[in-house]
Amino acid sequence: MEELKPSLYTKHIVKITIIYIFALYIAWIGAWLLEQWLQVHIGLFSSNMAQTIYWIVMKLLLWILPSIALIKISGKKFSDVLGFNRLKSALLWGGGIGLALAAITLIIRFFSNQTMFSFNLSWSLFNGVIISPIVEEITFRGAVLGALKMRYNFTIANFITGVLFLGAHLPGWYFQGSIVKNLISPIGGAFSILLLGLVFGFVANRSKSVAGSILTHILNNLFNA
Repeated sequence: MEELKPSLYTKHIVKITIIYIFALYIAWIGAWLLEQWLQVHIGLFSSNMAQTIYWIVMKLLLWILPSIALIKISGKKFSDVLGFNRLKSALLWGGGIGLALAAITLIIRFFSNQTMFSFNLSWSLFNGVIISPIVEEITFRGAVLGALKMRYNFTIANFITGVLFLGAHLPGWYFQGSIVKNLISPIGGAFSILLLGLVFGFVANRSKSVAGSILTHILNNLFNA
């Protein structure tokens, strides 16, 4: 079958992207249901490592592979979207904004008398600080934002992406029993996720590199672990 040229499907890219994201939402809910079923009936996740491996596999199958397909549909190369050939810009923007977010977190903790550094080495930390930022940035800033920018200006595309990024957190919050808390919490909840999504999009756009937003995301999650 002959491949479609970008000019033939660009006008449908928003529809394709929205369908992709809602399919991701449904698949992600299914992954959570499967995880609960496996835990109850098989006791598969007796160790934190087993649970981490499960979610890595799910993210690879449900997030990364479809995202690479959407990037290709958008007429881009995956390597160009990652932007490792623009490493200096990625380090400058990604590291600079990431450290600024880390500083804000530490200032808030200092004035609220919280522990400044509270993370411990664990599989959960590895998943939250390394795996999640890579997967989420490739999906939302690489595939989704890149596709939406083909039809909208950056501000509009980034806001839509930020809202969709927030939506991807809802299934996890629901199954962890924290959805109401996160929806109404002014700090660390839904509003913060939306703002962070906009910041990550800004970094990806300015650095012209998803590697930049991955770095920002990693630093933010590390200091919020």
